[in-house]
Amino acid sequence: MYRDLTKGSIAKGLIWFALAGPVGEVGIRIDSPIGWFLADFVGCGYYLRRRKALLPQN
Repeated sequence: MYRDLTKGSIAKGLIWFALAGPVGEVGIRIDSPIGWFLADFVGCGYYLRRRKALLPQN
């Protein structure tokens, strides 16, 4: 956690500390899979919208 606060986003660390009480350990543990899903969803959406520009034309 210390490395996260010094090398990563300070806001992310503060949000983790603020939410630790209300959502508990379970909320903190499900936060990573939710982030993975959102990142995959945004990445797939970006690819589908921009695939013609992203793929080389032969």
